[in-house]
Amino acid sequence: MVIVPTKRLALLGLGAVLFSVAACFARSLVPAVFALDAALVILTAVDVVLMRGKRLALERTVAAIFSVGRGNVVDLTIRNQSGRTVRGLVDDDPMVESTRAGLPARVVIPPRGAIRVRYEVTPTRRGKRAFGSVGVRYGSWLGFVDRQERLAAEAHVDVYPDVHAARALDMLRRQGRQDARLGSLRVRGGDTERLRPYQRGDEVRHIDWRASARRDDPTVRQYQAESNQNVVFAIDVGRAMRNDSEGLTSVDHALNAALLAADVALRGGDNAGLMTFDDAPRTWVKPSGGRSGGRKLTRAVYDLEAGLSATDFRAAMGFLQVQVRARSLLVLFTSIIDPRSARELSSAVRSLMPRHLPLCVLMRDMDVEALATAPADDARDLYVRAAAAESLTWRDDLIRGLKKSGVLVLDAKPGDLTPALVKSYLEVKARRLL
Repeated sequence: MVIVPTKRLALLGLGAVLFSVAACFARSLVPAVFALDAALVILTAVDVVLMRGKRLALERTVAAIFSVGRGNVVDLTIRNQSGRTVRGLVDDDPMVESTRAGLPARVVIPPRGAIRVRYEVTPTRRGKRAFGSVGVRYGSWLGFVDRQERLAAEAHVDVYPDVHAARALDMLRRQGRQDARLGSLRVRGGDTERLRPYQRGDEVRHIDWRASARRDDPTVRQYQAESNQNVVFAIDVGRAMRNDSEGLTSVDHALNAALLAADVALRGGDNAGLMTFDDAPRTWVKPSGGRSGGRKLTRAVYDLEAGLSATDFRAAMGFLQVQVRARSLLVLFTSIIDPRSARELSSAVRSLMPRHLPLCVLMRDMDVEALATAPADDARDLYVRAAAAESLTWRDDLIRGLKKSGVLVLDAKPGDLTPALVKSYLEVKARRLL
């Protein structure tokens, strides 16, 4: 327990000092000064004594799993065990590598009553995290002092990639809505499933004219893509993936996109697997289907972070060729920072063909793009712009070379990566490229 003087006590003390100064010029006021000082000391001592004893109890309620980059609710239930109203300020120990909203909060707790304080925590990194104690500061009976105490309420949570994104996509699909960035979520191509009314966006070649004539309404054949195929996500966790964008690292953006695309694939009947690598393969989850497949992927990478090692693309792609025998869609997430890495990536990805279908996801560096277009005030700025422009040039050459050799390439901003990858996967299924 910590006792802190309040503004009221400070003002009364200042008044006592001024009264003492006045007593220097009027000796008759000296007894009154001693009486005032004694009363102030006694009342303060009484106020401190009355603050003793346990008054508050606290309980924290949190989910066992938090999502990185998303607001997660934390509930604090504070109970007043005393017979008088408690007015004060509540603040929680901040969780490391996170931001929060809604604290500190002012509270008024009735006698023998309880209140709930709710705030949000937005983690910026994945992994195991812990909450500490909660600080509460409230006033005394006379208002001369404040009591500041810490209430133990430790809690541990696991910060995962954005596990709620898949649920949001599922709601979008159920409601029959379209997202401008995702495009149509309807998959076409494959074996005939059924007839249904024509909808905007359907291809004219899928219209069944005989059925349309019988029903006197445009009718199309609904197609279902082939299922039980493999989709393997390979995520680079080398030093090139340590860049931050929109509060998340490149690895976080890649994981969010991979897990959401995996959820779409699993719901469509495909199998999803995952590998992480830098200078050597690090994590391997073989392709599997169903809900258990999605949980395996999430648990395998929730605390994954990019390291400082250089990426060895040849070793990673060689490992995939050994582990994955059946033809699969191999989605490779990486960020290229120099021409040498670009050449190694190009050679390694091409080695996967023709057995597999590679999709190379290149994370764009928005800082480099900003430098290439920034205004130049002096010669040094011109050199910086030239270097940034050169980096973008050889990167464009890499993309053209990969596409020319038959490799699918997704060149996207980190913030647009998730919807772009889902759309690319659905297009692969629609075109029956597997």
